[in-house]
This record gives sequence, structure tokens and C-alpha cells, in this order.
Amino acid sequence: MSDQSSAEDLWRPEDAQARRDYWENVHDGKDVDGVSWWQSVPGLSLGLVDESGVDPSDPVIDVGAGWSTLADHLLERGYTDVTAIDLSRTALDTVRERVGDLGRHLTLDVADVLDLDTGRRYALWHDRAVYHFLTEQDERDDYRASLQRGLRPGGWFVVATFGPDGPTTCSGLPIVRYTHDELVAEFPGYTLHGTAGEDHLTPWGTNQQFTAVLLRAPDA
Repeated sequence: MSDQSSAEDLWRPEDAQARRDYWENVHDGKDVDGVSWWQSVPGLSLGLVDESGVDPSDPVIDVGAGWSTLADHLLERGYTDVTAIDLSRTALDTVRERVGDLGRHLTLDVADVLDLDTGRRYALWHDRAVYHFLTEQDERDDYRASLQRGLRPGGWFVVATFGPDGPTTCSGLPIVRYTHDELVAEFPGYTLHGTAGEDHLTPWGTNQQFTAVLLRAPDA
């Protein structure tokens, strides 16, 4: 694992309600381009989803979706079973309004990925910029438990974090940066099928280095 945030003394939410309140506050009252991670076209994510070869009729989940347009693009491509979860109801309401009639193929839930059990198992799990907020080992363990519950045997997993030259904080919170190898090592038993990266240009013109991998879960 690359060096943990140099701002380890920053306040961070310690429980589910604090996390929910924090991220609701991040989204409430802002325009979509008021957050650093905003992308009109999530090219890195779409490329790895395409590489997985998952069928558009298979269930796909985007965790920590926020205002992401990934769901929009998947629906426009003909995906018919897309779920997006986030801690912010405001963010998900914005997505619902944006997708319009295509929303009949989209499930939106206010939920915490650290304690997620939708009662379903997905063919593909997507996470852009949630995992790097998990600075504590118990949080990462909880995430992996949710992933195991929610991903089908042999299912696909796309995860992206800040890279080793990326920022050390995001939205006022400390993060952990990863190389490709370090990110793969976080998910023992999963098989690496692809890597990607990008220098994301924020709405105000600064660069954020992202590292991403495409992994496949064990068959059983």
C-alpha cells in the first residue's frame, strides 16, 4: 500500500450515521460540477466494463455512485438491470431525474457499502473512488465482506482509487493511495484481468491520478 494520507489527523466519520450525514452534506446545495470527481463521460470505468464482456441483461451495481453518469451511459447502451447505491439521497435523486424514462431499468438505494446486503448477487460490481476512503483495516474488511455477499461466483469487479501520485485527501477526508499491484493485493483470491489509469481533470482544472483494475471473483 502506498503511503497513507499525510493528513491522518483530519476528522473522519466513525460510524454509519456520521458517514451518511457527511456525504449528504457534500452533495446538498451543490451543482454536480461542484465536486472534484465529476465526469460527464466516465471513460475509464466504461472501458473496464466493456473489457469484462458482461451481458447487458446481467445485473450490475455501482457502489458509492453519487452523481456519477455511469448508470446513464450503461442504460443508454441497453443495460436493463442497473443498481446504484450511495449514502446521499440528494445525489441519487439527481440521478433519477437525469435518467428520465430509462429509470425503469435502474434501482437507486441509499445504502452503506460497508454493510451492504441487497439480497442479490451481481455480475459486475463497480467502485470508482470509494475504496480509497477506507483508511482503517476493519473498514476494508467490511467492504470485502459486502463484496463477497454481493458478487456472483466468477463475477467481475472494477475498482478505482487515487494512484501513488494522486491527492492525499478528497472532500476533506484522508484517503489511501494505491499502485495497481497494491490494489490487486487488497483482494486475495481475485484474478487480475486488466489495468487502467487516468489523470482526471477536475472541474476547476487540477489533475487527480487514478489507478484502476478489473478483477474476477473465484468461481466458487
